[in-house]
Amino acid sequence: MKKYKIAITDDHLLFAEGISNLIVSKPDMELAFIAASAPEMFALLQQHDVDFLILDINLPPYNGLALISQLKEEYKQLKLMILSMYQPADIGLELSGFKGDAYVLKISGKHILEAAIESMKENKVYLDPNIEIIQPLKDRFTTQLKLTKREKEIISFIALGKSTKEIATQLFLSELTIKTHRKNISEKLGSRGLADFISKTSGMGKDKY
Repeated sequence: MKKYKIAITDDHLLFAEGISNLIVSKPDMELAFIAASAPEMFALLQQHDVDFLILDINLPPYNGLALISQLKEEYKQLKLMILSMYQPADIGLELSGFKGDAYVLKISGKHILEAAIESMKENKVYLDPNIEIIQPLKDRFTTQLKLTKREKEIISFIALGKSTKEIATQLFLSELTIKTHRKNISEKLGSRGLADFISKTSGMGKDKY
């Protein structure tokens, strides 16, 4: 029986270890390594034979989309799964030009992750079914309310449970600027409207302040 060697790169180690537990429980899979950063990942790829790489697209300060291109250029036989809290459109990714082999959202269950791995074994591209369900809802909702591009961006982070400080760091803005945007968003949606929006578009928990 062929053993598939799988590597994980994610700066949230508890999350990565949870995925590794799923991998080692399968008789035809084994864990090659866990990396917490892009430099560590590239160093370990030179030391290990890897069939599949599960990569968190958000690895500051590195551009996740650029990492995909680099990995596919340097490791042509490597199957690459993107595991992300972001919808493809939120990171500027056009799926028609996706260079990876699978795109899985972190809000999805382990059955989605398992389905993506099975698809890669068969040399097929796998896209999380939640991608097509969530994004159109968000687009229709934000267009109707005439939110600005920045407000839409900030709401996406709010839906992911990001705090004001975390959003400011991610967008390279001051916390005061983010607070002002949040105030404007609340005035347009109302607190109940914002809660409804998050429920419809993400299914994730309450916002952190």
